[in-house]
Amino acid sequence: MLTKTESNFKKIVSLLLAVCMITVALTQTTAAASAGNKLDEAVTKIVDKQVKSKDSAKKKLKKLFTYVQKEYDYGRKTGFEAYDGWEKDYALEMFEDKKGSCYHYAAAYAFLAKKATGYSVRIGVGQTDGFSGNLQKHAWAEVKIGGKWYICDPNMDKYAADCSNKYCLKKRNNLKNTYDKFKNTTYYEAAF
Repeated sequence: MLTKTESNFKKIVSLLLAVCMITVALTQTTAAASAGNKLDEAVTKIVDKQVKSKDSAKKKLKKLFTYVQKEYDYGRKTGFEAYDGWEKDYALEMFEDKKGSCYHYAAAYAFLAKKATGYSVRIGVGQTDGFSGNLQKHAWAEVKIGGKWYICDPNMDKYAADCSNKYCLKKRNNLKNTYDKFKNTTYYEAAF
């Protein structure tokens, strides 16, 4: 049986733990909101500079595809970690560092496409054999147009052999052999 002092001590410790947990949760929420605002600002600036309001959605998507290919380089980052909000962090890293992995390319393009068109856009994380013929981990963007998903993979298009526009707005089903037939793909929505 606990003494009154021990019981009070236990209550104080419990209260302090609760306060710490709430503080951490509020800090993470504030950081995520700040990252979201920063991403929205970066994406809006790029979209406003790269596309015209009179451009068709397809033209906007193609212009942004070309922009991502030309403006950003590949830079291997250590590993990939899927955590809540990774796609926003990776897109921001790409815009700031001007280089990144396939995950960065996919996230950057996905948010640009979403902002420019308002279409449903997602990031596929799975495997491909498009670079070397052997399966390897990879990420790409997909845009939903007229009820169908289209692959937009500026990283693959830039670095795989003989690929000029092979991976720009191509029906997902037409490329399922390249993307491991989508068996083990996880999708993340591009949402601000």
